[in-house]
Amino acid sequence: MTEAARRRTRARIRLIKIQWLLILALIVALILSFVTRPSASVPELIELGEFKTTAYCTCVKCCGIWSAEHPSRVGTDYVQRTKSGTIPTADRTVSVDPDVIPLGTVLIIDGCEHIAEDTGSAVKGNIIDIYFDSHELAVEYGVQMKTIYIKGD
Repeated sequence: MTEAARRRTRARIRLIKIQWLLILALIVALILSFVTRPSASVPELIELGEFKTTAYCTCVKCCGIWSAEHPSRVGTDYVQRTKSGTIPTADRTVSVDPDVIPLGTVLIIDGCEHIAEDTGSAVKGNIIDIYFDSHELAVEYGVQMKTIYIKGD
C-alpha cells in the first residue's frame, strides 16, 4: 500500500470517528431534552367560595315552559338547549348567575370539571344548579353546600 493510500485511509477513519462523535452528541442532546423537559403542570385552583348547589333535569318540574316535555312543546321540533346554546349534559352542564360566574367558565365541584352553560330564574348569587339526566337523580342530590373552584393560570 502506498503512502498516499495510507493517508486516505487514515483520513477516512478520522472522518468516520467524527461522524460517530456527532451522532453520539445528538443522541445525548435528545435524551437530555426529554429528561429536562418541564412536566405538564397542574393548573392552580382558585377558590370561589362556598356555594349552595342544587340539581335540575330537563323535566317540566325543573324547567317549566322551557322543557321539551312541556305540553306546548310536545309534537314540535323543539330542542331543549342551555342559555349558551348547548344541549345539557350530565357531569358537564351547570346553571349559574352570570353576574357571579360568566358563562363558559370551567368550575371544579368535588374534583370534577363542569362548565357554566346555563342560567335559571332561581339561580341568583352564590347558587349553582347542577344538571342531571333524570329527575330522580336531581331529587336524590337535593341541596348541598360546596366549595367551588376555577382553574387559574
